[in-house]
Amino acid sequence: YLKKYWGKFDNWFQEDTKKRPQESDESYEDRLETVCKKLLDVMWVSGDTRDISHLDKTMLLSCRYNNEPCSHKNFSLVQTSRFWSCYTFHPDPGQSYSGPGGRGAELDMVLFTDGYTVSSEPHNDFLNSDSVGVCFKRLIARQGATNRLLKSSDPQSKGLRLFIHEAHSYPMSQTEFVDVASATSTSIKLRPVHNRLISTPSRRCSEPPIETINYVRHFSNASLNVVTKAYSKSVSDFVVEAQQSILHSNCGCYSHLLAFSVNTSDLCYFAPPQEWITPSDAVLKRIDCHDIWLEHAQRKSEELAKEFQHRMWCQFTQQRPWQQSRRWPPFSAVQEIWENLMMPPQYRHGVEFLPEDGKEHHIFRNMNESRQLGQILVFLTQDYNCFSFFCRNSTRSYYYECNISLMLQHLKNMSYCIYQKTLADTLASVSISLQSPGADVYKEKAGYHWTEALSEVGGTLGLWLGISVVSTFELLEFFYILAQRCRGGTTGSESEGSPD
Repeated sequence: YLKKYWGKFDNWFQEDTKKRPQESDESYEDRLETVCKKLLDVMWVSGDTRDISHLDKTMLLSCRYNNEPCSHKNFSLVQTSRFWSCYTFHPDPGQSYSGPGGRGAELDMVLFTDGYTVSSEPHNDFLNSDSVGVCFKRLIARQGATNRLLKSSDPQSKGLRLFIHEAHSYPMSQTEFVDVASATSTSIKLRPVHNRLISTPSRRCSEPPIETINYVRHFSNASLNVVTKAYSKSVSDFVVEAQQSILHSNCGCYSHLLAFSVNTSDLCYFAPPQEWITPSDAVLKRIDCHDIWLEHAQRKSEELAKEFQHRMWCQFTQQRPWQQSRRWPPFSAVQEIWENLMMPPQYRHGVEFLPEDGKEHHIFRNMNESRQLGQILVFLTQDYNCFSFFCRNSTRSYYYECNISLMLQHLKNMSYCIYQKTLADTLASVSISLQSPGADVYKEKAGYHWTEALSEVGGTLGLWLGISVVSTFELLEFFYILAQRCRGGTTGSESEGSPD
């Protein structure tokens, strides 16, 4: 896909991928991280990353909500430039929102996190080839994992991030999240706190109905099949809207790094399919404009947040998470996990598992291998004896051909081929529960503390008495001046009438 449709990115940002004179290796590596991240962004905006990022069907190995089975059908895709594919959970309409015995709702999952990042020696031969571009190597290399490039040079742990948000708010605009590492079992308990604020002249807030904004949830190739959803606008959404307006006013396009409401063809990083291999000057100029003005817009974030502070909701719920993790799974459970969770359901029930079963491809339509099969096969070649039995070297020194049919014949009994640590590094067990169906309430009331009331009364009386005293003295002064004028006026008339 990258070679055929993107030309291995050889014609993108050519000057930026070259090492500059007097540039240190460390500085060059850091700069390459940024450049290669831009290529991923172009590909994400312009193409279709659903085959490259996680699929809900292959990621979710086990799911239970309030002790009832759930599946990938309870999750909805939300695509973001930072994480590519995220999934929001929603119970079935008939499912209870409270747990058994009056406890809070609970969601239990076993997830495939794809945390295995070891590269084979033949693969390294390919990466060391001079004919392969630097960013193409990084995208293909397991050591330079896509997740790291998406976050630039910041170190990232293997695992996943769980965003905790209200159902009507955009998930990634919230600040509450929990990071879960691979090879762990993590219990997350949520204590909901419901806030009810009073709108005052000094600190206004928004009462229902709250304004909404339509954000793009997911899309397919070249701005096709764009699906949006209406979300309640929080302060952060008003800030994003203002920042997007800055981008559009100066560049005529919008940023993919912020939540957006437009087709992907209106994003600054969008390249039409005919320009994927060789970008036009117009596309490159639009990208440069985006980078300059996005930095300017982000510098105004704090200023804009103050400007839209009055848009804060008068009623909202915060989830206070508390988490506890332990190493998981134990080595003794590896075979059971392999047979009960990793193995395809068809195979577990005595039905022959075919390579095309569970195939869901969007851009890799010429592949015979399903995502589920590809997820499994990588673990059958870690042991040297198993690898030698299933695979043989092809005409290319860095490529091996493996007999998939032979693997499928031995699939059920292949747990001995798997290194326990390798399997553990690709799994995570997560349990999320509410401490109770209700919530703690923080409610503001219109009233005074008794000391504040005395202060207010004292201040008012003092002001009234002060005004009264001043008014009394002013009245006395008025009569005094009037009397003086009367006496002075009579004397004057007598003087004028007397002869010299």
